[in-house]
Amino acid sequence: MSKTKSIVITVILSVIIALLGVMCFASFEIPGTVKDYNSILSKVGKGIDLSGGYYVVLTPEATAGADDEDLLEDAMNILRSRLDDKGYTEAVISIQDGNKIRVEVPQVEDDGTVLEIIGQTGNLTFQDSTGYVWLNGEDHIESAHVAQDTQNGGFVVVLNFTHSGAQKFSDATATVAGMDDNKLYIYLGDTVVSSPTVNERIPGASAQIQGYETYEDALSIASVIDSGRLPINYTVSEARSISSKLGESAIGQSALMAGIGMLVIFGLMLIRYRGLGLTACLALVIYVLLYVVFLAIIPSVQLTLPGIAGILLAIGMAVDANIVIFERIREEYSFGKTAEAAVKHGFKNATITVLDSNVTTIFAAIILWIVCPGTIKGFAITLLIGIVLSLFSALLVTRWLLKLFRPLVKNEEKFLSLSREGGNN
Repeated sequence: MSKTKSIVITVILSVIIALLGVMCFASFEIPGTVKDYNSILSKVGKGIDLSGGYYVVLTPEATAGADDEDLLEDAMNILRSRLDDKGYTEAVISIQDGNKIRVEVPQVEDDGTVLEIIGQTGNLTFQDSTGYVWLNGEDHIESAHVAQDTQNGGFVVVLNFTHSGAQKFSDATATVAGMDDNKLYIYLGDTVVSSPTVNERIPGASAQIQGYETYEDALSIASVIDSGRLPINYTVSEARSISSKLGESAIGQSALMAGIGMLVIFGLMLIRYRGLGLTACLALVIYVLLYVVFLAIIPSVQLTLPGIAGILLAIGMAVDANIVIFERIREEYSFGKTAEAAVKHGFKNATITVLDSNVTTIFAAIILWIVCPGTIKGFAITLLIGIVLSLFSALLVTRWLLKLFRPLVKNEEKFLSLSREGGNN
């Protein structure tokens, strides 16, 4: 790479980093308009420990099995499935007072929203105008998902029947088509969610519930159907908001500590590795900016205090990867190679070590994400994103930056802090 080309690319890169830094962390009024620009960081979802939210306590009705621990566990698993489907992976579900279910949902402001998110308790049934039940969700519906209504606009809930359900649906449509009120009423609990007109027998293994204007409305119904009917009926015995003041304080303190830590790391890297340290610092800045962008754009990411711990751990591992690479470069140079050859072989020899140490952490994060609920899942997600980005930063970005900076210096060995004596300067 020529010196002129290196200078041009460095200037362009600096401008891009500065702009992305403003976009990631700054919120401000847009001059000449009434609109505000909100930073990318502000778009990252936050868990209930950071943003506050609302909780409800669900008390089972006094029916048979209301005190059964297995039924409570089944109900909690169904509620967890519904919340995860709607992106509330950081919601907390726990047992309170032995037989009550406490549901904490972040970034909501009232109990009505919580109840809308966790869904209704009623079973899905298909009935004719006489009230005869032809199908039910528990025995005859295999799965449900949301699809776009290409004919009428909006969204539909697609129901996939079991083998017996498909036959029942065919019989139901044949009977309803010959009735005066030729409508097949689809109930969720005691509420009619759809009442399509049937003109003829409809064979097939699937059907659609139409008429949803938004994806969220359709998803609410599909999630309830797909996760199953709650094994117990409940009433809301307690509902209360959760303050976000503690979370706001924690975010500010975490940001301050992270900033101080980054400055200390930058100082140590520059003192120890000089030009190599400079590339590591710049690569780490790029890494942090990309980290914020990915946290904002990846669905279902909600930041929590354990999630912040995952971020800090991932940043530490990103620095560690650079150190491993730099020590390999210095070692190769001390064996008599040129600076260019030392950089090439240093990266080559360090790649296996860096991959080995990070891939095991990736597998651990994936297992935690799959197996663990709630806040541990938040830790796993942020750690997983951070480790993948750290590999990209250390193995590709740092290497490219070294290639970019080398034409700009006269004494390459001094700039890179390389020595023939045992790898130390």
